[in-house]
Amino acid sequence: MSLSAPRLGVPQDTWTTATAGFNERIEVVDGELTIRRIGGNPHHHIAQRLAHEFETQWDRYATAPGNWALQLAPDGSVLQGRIPDVLVNGESLITEEVYRGTPDAAVEVWSPGNTLAEMNDKRAQYRHAGLPVLLEAYLSDGATVHLEWLTNAGTHWASTTVAAGDTPLSIAATSTHPAFSVIPNALLRRPST
Repeated sequence: MSLSAPRLGVPQDTWTTATAGFNERIEVVDGELTIRRIGGNPHHHIAQRLAHEFETQWDRYATAPGNWALQLAPDGSVLQGRIPDVLVNGESLITEEVYRGTPDAAVEVWSPGNTLAEMNDKRAQYRHAGLPVLLEAYLSDGATVHLEWLTNAGTHWASTTVAAGDTPLSIAATSTHPAFSVIPNALLRRPST
């Protein structure tokens, strides 16, 4: 009978100090640093505005983007570490370099460079980590913002509401989260307009 050594990941400080190129982020996938491309300015603006909406409507902290350690090795190193475009939870989001735990919600603003395999990988990891709400966003070629509110149904993500353009995305309050409402295309405008 042989015993295998526990699987080790990437130390948190190695992850947070690793450098990437322009329009790249470094995530931890299967215990190794992995470079991911990120979207451009509209992508970042949508994420920033959604973080503001969550802070305002849910009265919680939101960070855009956020380092999230989804899975830890026995030694505390990171096996799965993702950087969602927005993380929503408590004060530790602004006091800790890496969030450990289960956030109240996360946002992914998908870019044309995201592959279907990468998107499905993140969705599955978020679901397995117990994330209750995932808000997905993307910008069409015609500059229309599309949003889909997904809730964790245990074995899959359940699509609760979809909205695009000037049609509001409105979510009723439940036992797990407050109400949330936003007009997708308003995310491309400055807050004062």
